[in-house]
Amino acid sequence: MKKVFLYTVASLLIWAGCKEEERIDFFSANASAPLPIEAVSVTPRHGGAVLKYQIPKDENIICVKAVYEINPGQLSEVKSSTYLDSLVLQGFATEETMQVKVLTVGRNGKESTPLLVDVTPLTPVVMEVASNCAIKETIGGVKISYAGNDYKDNLVYVLLAQNPETDEWNEVRKFYSGLEKGSHIQRGMDAVETNVGLYITDRWGHSSDTIFAMVTPIFEEEVPKPFAHKEGLWDNTWTAGGPNWGIECLWDGRWDHKSEYAFITTKSSTLPQTFVIDLKHKVEITRIVAHQRPEYTYIDTSVKEFELWGTCVDSPNVDAGHPDWINLGRFSSYPPSGQIGNPTPEDAEYANVQGEEFEFLDE
Repeated sequence: MKKVFLYTVASLLIWAGCKEEERIDFFSANASAPLPIEAVSVTPRHGGAVLKYQIPKDENIICVKAVYEINPGQLSEVKSSTYLDSLVLQGFATEETMQVKVLTVGRNGKESTPLLVDVTPLTPVVMEVASNCAIKETIGGVKISYAGNDYKDNLVYVLLAQNPETDEWNEVRKFYSGLEKGSHIQRGMDAVETNVGLYITDRWGHSSDTIFAMVTPIFEEEVPKPFAHKEGLWDNTWTAGGPNWGIECLWDGRWDHKSEYAFITTKSSTLPQTFVIDLKHKVEITRIVAHQRPEYTYIDTSVKEFELWGTCVDSPNVDAGHPDWINLGRFSSYPPSGQIGNPTPEDAEYANVQGEEFEFLDE
């Protein structure tokens, strides 16, 4: 009889557990529109503004939204959750005062009455950066220096050059960067007087005025190859990671291979790792170009920092601290976009195809 009682209780529990529950809605489709924002403080910034407000005490509110025009007829919209008390507006093309609609949105999708706010942005980012740009000749080309990208917007720097025979302007190259300040270099130009131009664009399609400069690139030529590995000097604390990963891959001219024909050491090799290369010529070094492996640019075991030492002595002292050796510089590798751990396609193009440049002279 006791077993029957237990089975009966179990059956009742199973039946109760299988009963269909009524749906619980977290919002009501018939609820009224949420309470509106009552006041907003405006802090202008380059190409935009920061709006700060107090969210009304209304459990129906799910977010705050601003709607505004960045160009005539081109609307932009930005939203912020109820955990924040501000909105960041971006993409304004001018410094003219624009009217922005600020409103709350309910869980049922209904919107409050908009609050109209006047916003007068500072100089658009592309124009601010253009006013802080400089163009000058450098070894084998031109060097573009820039600053003023305080908010680290993703910008495109478009370099132009004038054909001396036809006077036509042609696009030479586009540089991509989200850094606050930095520089780009275009090489491979003849050492003749050349008229060049530069303008900057952003993701909203805005462009700065073109900056012009007359430059004469400084002549350079590549050090003849092949080089040679010089053993018996310094401390060669590395071991090649495979049969096709020897040190000669540093100068063999092949850079489009993912897993072969690259100088790769074993991960068990201690750090720092040092090696000596004989250039077989006495030269004045202006720069080196390093091509990183495809699909591994700026990640995995890609070199982040390194030092370069040089000597013109035929049989230099084996001691790294001896005066025979000159410290040519310490260099760091970083993606032009400024992103860490997730390089952009433009970063990969620069690091692998074009090659990451390290200069020895600050012209």
